[in-house]
Amino acid sequence: MNDERADGLVELVLPADTRLVRVARLVASGVATAVGFDVDEVEDFRIAVDELCTALVEGGDGSPLLLGFDLGDGEVTVVGSTNASGGAAFEQDRLALSRQILAVVVDDHDISADHGQISVRVRKRRIAGHG
Repeated sequence: MNDERADGLVELVLPADTRLVRVARLVASGVATAVGFDVDEVEDFRIAVDELCTALVEGGDGSPLLLGFDLGDGEVTVVGSTNASGGAAFEQDRLALSRQILAVVVDDHDISADHGQISVRVRKRRIAGHG
């Protein structure tokens, strides 16, 4: 890989439709590759983005998903949000499952549902010595 760094912000707005989560996974693959992730790291990052999008769709009110992929030096942070559904609070069991999945595939994560918003943040770093 050359010495040019890929950094900056990639923003994506998607309809709240699980069939379109694959678009977010494709973006995730592209940005992960751009910062030098290996094949396993790219797959872990794709899983994380899939999980955060699914959590947003399931807990949201049908409003678009707003995603921001922040590319840094050997890492990517994704922030996602949508409006929370007006019904019952986002199921704690669903949040717990998402947290368990994210704990395995990313370096750190946060999921919150408050003030009428569902917000998710994940960060994945490239393993030292790669790239």
